[in-house]
Amino acid sequence: MKKIISLLLMLMLVASMPLAAFADDEKGSITINGISADNTYEIYRLLDLESYDVTAGAYSYKANAAWTEFFKTEEAKKYMATDADGYVTWIAAEDDDTKATFAKLALSYAKDNKIAPVKSSENAGEFVITGTSGKFSDLELGYYLVDSTVGALCGLTTTNPDASINAKNGIPTIDKQVKEDSTNQWGAHNTADIAQTVEYRVTINVHAGAENYVLHDVMDEGLTFNKVTSVEHVIPGTETHTVPAEDYVVKTGETDVTDGCTFEIAFSKELCDKLETNDKIIVHYDAMLNRKAVIAGEGNVNKAWLTFGEGNESNEDSVVTYTYGFDIIKTDSQNKLIDGAEFKIYDAAEGGNEVKVVLMDDGMSYRRAKAEEEGAAIVVKGGKIRVDGMDNGTYYLEETKAPSGYNKLSARQKFIISDANLDATFNGEIYSTGSGVHVVNKTGSMLPETGGIGTLLFTVLGGTTALGTGVVLVTKKRMSKIEDED
Repeated sequence: MKKIISLLLMLMLVASMPLAAFADDEKGSITINGISADNTYEIYRLLDLESYDVTAGAYSYKANAAWTEFFKTEEAKKYMATDADGYVTWIAAEDDDTKATFAKLALSYAKDNKIAPVKSSENAGEFVITGTSGKFSDLELGYYLVDSTVGALCGLTTTNPDASINAKNGIPTIDKQVKEDSTNQWGAHNTADIAQTVEYRVTINVHAGAENYVLHDVMDEGLTFNKVTSVEHVIPGTETHTVPAEDYVVKTGETDVTDGCTFEIAFSKELCDKLETNDKIIVHYDAMLNRKAVIAGEGNVNKAWLTFGEGNESNEDSVVTYTYGFDIIKTDSQNKLIDGAEFKIYDAAEGGNEVKVVLMDDGMSYRRAKAEEEGAAIVVKGGKIRVDGMDNGTYYLEETKAPSGYNKLSARQKFIISDANLDATFNGEIYSTGSGVHVVNKTGSMLPETGGIGTLLFTVLGGTTALGTGVVLVTKKRMSKIEDED
């Protein structure tokens, strides 16, 4: 598509002498300054100039044969009045927005009724470009509508017999922002947990001649589009108006969107026709940061742009959502990695809410859990474990199970994530202190036990005594037997 911004130019092209008529063979020209050679320019003659008086500033117009029915429509009558003799005069305001609205109306009529332009820059020799200017020559004098894909609004100009107009930038722009939930501030980036809903807004800064507005949005793989929550029309000096659902269509999926974007919003012609310079359209929508989110690094990008007219594009604007991870390192007091500890994460030193996590497919790391997921204890393997998908914030580790032979932590251990991962570093297999979230377990010394040397001594002494007693008893019995025999 190419963008079409309807451009209105009143050209009252006259002869050089102040008479009430001009020669039949008199021709005029339109020069457009500030053009882009990549765009197309076409002109339509809406009215024929019958006569004029330069000194008095009086001009007589009648509808061009191709446009007679147009000027009979109720819409056209809001701008142009036709008297009983067929003469046409402008009756509406002369500001750029009013002229642009009329131009769009006329151009729409031309497209619907297949009215051909008088001349086009696409036809060889009809539009001569010199530098940044282009000129249509050999024109019948009259009142012309200029249609362009340049995205500019041409001013209202009257010259005799030639007209020269300057193209003015009228390209709409967008401003995209994302909401940081911890401060409720809108900006270029935010931080979030995996499974958290992220809020976005796009502001479309409107120019006169709005036509075929379509907002396009592309989300990285780590973001899942949810829904458009509201669309607002802001008119300077008045209250904000909610745009009714029938004035826009949200399209998603590979078969519905036009250019492979995540989703797009097409605004109705009825809404575009209401838009004036300095108006704004504000679109609110949200997405979920999913398990495929990029951890730290370049973050998760969401970009948007606007197409308008017949395929022209506005600026592109993007925002980034970051999420982070941390390593839990479990050692003894000698900095030796140990296994067997289990943890849970909380948002307070005491009580508070559990920050639930689930085991990843690799079986060696965890991620922030979705609301509907149960969550699991964090089991440290090999003395270290990874947890990803965390928002900025202050957190607390609670040890729910200590390694065998070690004392369990008596209080939760605090750690803070602030715009960066908490990564553990190693020199080979040797852990570098001060990195990651380091949790130390200690073990006590062995206490005296029953079954020590004391018990053995008692056992030996007891056995010796019993043996001595047995010897005595046997000896007494033998002596008694000898006495009996005697």
